[in-house]
Amino acid sequence: MVRLSGYGEAVGVIHVHSCYSDGQLPIERIADVAERQNLDFLILTDHNTLKGRREGKAGWFTETLLVLVDEEISTAAGHYVALRVPEEVKSRERASWTVQEVRRLGGLGFIAHPFWKRKPWDEPEIGGITGLEIYNAVADVSDENPLALGLATLFLGSEATLAWWLDRPEQELHLWDQRLARGDRIVGIGSADAHGLTWFGLRLGPYSSFFKLVRDHLLVKEGRVSEQSIYEAIEQGHLFVAHDLIADARGFLFAAVESNGDVRGIMGDRVKWKAGLKLYAQLPSPGEIRFLKNGEEAASVTGQEGWLPAEGPGVYRVEVARKAKPWIYSNPIYVIE
Repeated sequence: MVRLSGYGEAVGVIHVHSCYSDGQLPIERIADVAERQNLDFLILTDHNTLKGRREGKAGWFTETLLVLVDEEISTAAGHYVALRVPEEVKSRERASWTVQEVRRLGGLGFIAHPFWKRKPWDEPEIGGITGLEIYNAVADVSDENPLALGLATLFLGSEATLAWWLDRPEQELHLWDQRLARGDRIVGIGSADAHGLTWFGLRLGPYSSFFKLVRDHLLVKEGRVSEQSIYEAIEQGHLFVAHDLIADARGFLFAAVESNGDVRGIMGDRVKWKAGLKLYAQLPSPGEIRFLKNGEEAASVTGQEGWLPAEGPGVYRVEVARKAKPWIYSNPIYVIE
């Protein structure tokens, strides 16, 4: 077992809508759901507005839950999630302008639901982005047959139905791997895109279920949760995406380790290659671990930990499945010359 010092884990949900746009609940009630699930942070991203922030909804909801208010911007190419922007970014502009404006303001920008049938992103090769949503819950769920989904929810309940329908996001991961292999540094995030989805009065996607369906687990310095540490961890890619509806993913670790056992880097880091360098994955409970290099499977192992020798430079990441369902996606470690 490898031990990591200097970091703590902060678990939360990114991309959530409230009644400030097209969500079903006010921020206070959404935050109450997150608090009951013992989340550390919650990032609201209402459409084309920061009104919630202006009205004082951002900050510590309780002593243990930090609420951040950001924006999902409508562009000519699709939706763009902007974090850490100090002011609203004008909507309905060209995607290239929006991406650069978010960068100019010091923000972090992510392509939202790039392949969602209802609102796909038209410029997947665009430069200047921080990252993209490698999994978007509302896109995954709403692309299913609503009648079948509604009947399953009625008889099985929302959480069991969402777990049953959960699939690996093939197109999103392919795009991510393509851009990573090309040399782009792209942070992958998971997004609940929670609205409190209903269908003929049936709660298909309540906030409580979506907050378990996909979470972002951040490694924050010294374990100190703050606005700065949350944004820094996201920017650096010090995170993994997990379907905690399948199993609690707290405690997962993906690291580059020297032959003497010292940790050289964690997901999101650039690490210089040297003889004896290995990639290490540690799970909180058993699963099927897949190591990928430049988008291709390099090794697989079943259990609670696994090792992969770093045979030269490349982009290495890990996927974990549990009982044939996707569970965890790490951000990559960039092994360089």
